[in-house]
Amino acid sequence: TNHSNHKCYSMHESIKAIAEDMAKRKTEAFAPLYDEFNSFISEEEIVAESSGPPFPFDKCMVMMLTGEIADMAESIQNTLYERWNIEEYIAENMPLHLIRAKMVEKASEVLLDHDFCTRRVVALGPIEATRRHVSDLIDLRRAHSHHKESSGDLDINIVDAIQEGSACIIDEVIRQSHDSPKSVNVAICLSTMGEGLIKARQPRDASQRLDEAASLYRELLGQGHIDVARAVNAVAKSLVKIGETRAALIRFGEASSTYEDCNASHHFDSIANLQGMANLFVTSGDFQAATALYENVISRKQSVHGEFSVATAKTINDYAVILAKNGRMDDALARYEKARSTYEQALDGLPPSMSWLNHGESAAKCGFDMALINLNIASIKSKKGDVGGAINSYEIGVQGLRKYKEELELAGDDAGKNKNSSHMRHLVSALGRIGSLKLKQGDKNGALEAYASLFKEVDNNESPVASRLEKAKAHIKCATIYRQSGEREDNKHAIIHLREALNMYTDLYGTKHKDTVAVATSLQQWMEEEHHHS
Repeated sequence: TNHSNHKCYSMHESIKAIAEDMAKRKTEAFAPLYDEFNSFISEEEIVAESSGPPFPFDKCMVMMLTGEIADMAESIQNTLYERWNIEEYIAENMPLHLIRAKMVEKASEVLLDHDFCTRRVVALGPIEATRRHVSDLIDLRRAHSHHKESSGDLDINIVDAIQEGSACIIDEVIRQSHDSPKSVNVAICLSTMGEGLIKARQPRDASQRLDEAASLYRELLGQGHIDVARAVNAVAKSLVKIGETRAALIRFGEASSTYEDCNASHHFDSIANLQGMANLFVTSGDFQAATALYENVISRKQSVHGEFSVATAKTINDYAVILAKNGRMDDALARYEKARSTYEQALDGLPPSMSWLNHGESAAKCGFDMALINLNIASIKSKKGDVGGAINSYEIGVQGLRKYKEELELAGDDAGKNKNSSHMRHLVSALGRIGSLKLKQGDKNGALEAYASLFKEVDNNESPVASRLEKAKAHIKCATIYRQSGEREDNKHAIIHLREALNMYTDLYGTKHKDTVAVATSLQQWMEEEHHHS
């Protein structure tokens, strides 16, 4: 739909779901695979999934846009393709095609080229040109990192490339600012570039750009404007990244005062600013100031979203995480329990099938968050010596993780079966802790049951190294439990578990690693004793 030269694209949720499904498919056609639900095409017209190499789309586009078609752009636009502005397309997408085509060095040259930056600003306008340039520089860094790991033959100083590329587009935006180099457009571009540089891991350059943007906003809009507050908050966050704690606290305070002056104290950005300042007080050791600020943040979240809302629960949980990281275990435990009860009341009465709540979080994701809270509670109780309480919290957390896994699988999400997913890693770790704590209680059968559950969750090929190591250690613990009974039949079980542990350690570390050698030595000794007794 077109309104006053602004293009507004809207897509119904069901169409979005189809689009997401299409994006995951391997077929070369855009239509979904034929089944009883997707009957957009006849069964005879199905395009089979491609088994060969993917079509080199981006390389072809680069060749087209840098060859004859680029030279013919003006004549083409006057004929059949008059609606396709090729210059605009090149300005917007050329670097992206180069990066996706693995032509990283060429992409770097283009992003640092003054003529290209000029064309980009002319074709897209200053704000969109800066946004695209930021996105391309971030993609360039990722591609450089990936290419360096795989082949290591790139002749690019990525830090210099990002610095020069960001300076190039900003200089061009300022040069083309016909009214004045001090305009809101320039401020927006500086701010956009600063936030992009943070993502590109250039926090010092980011801080400089964001400070320039904040000064320009203040000069153009006055001190008491919400965009000034946002800009100063961005500066504060960049200062945190480079370890300038005192300067960051001053900027957070300045942003907070500006939000108050704008009567925007309950605005999302204002609350986030206060929370950032509270986090910084915790990490700097000023727990009194942090507590007062967090209570303020939680109070504002409650007034905006409700006392028993997911947004409130998440904030309380964030506070608990920060307290735990800084060794305030008693305070952290109280906050985790408060967060859990707030989540429970927020979700009380909602059907499990409900996809999205009014706060934008899926019900399933909230269940996952609650499972992690239970695991954190269990960890603190374990450190405090409350073994029974820790086991109970771990078991509740495991139930929550399994429920989340089932909901993902029912929704057709591949993450449900992915052994490398975060919920699977947490599940394996929690089962290992349950086994260890039950051993501590003297409940050997309970420990064996926990380890047996762990074995089912870990795949020797697909699971991450940490999970496989957890499984190998569990086999050793099972072997030890059976060995200590002294029964001949149990000795056989002990040898089976130790042999499995040896196989896993060998796969993980090789035959000469000290842990592999230790397991192999014990196994050899146990087998000799078993042979002697037989």
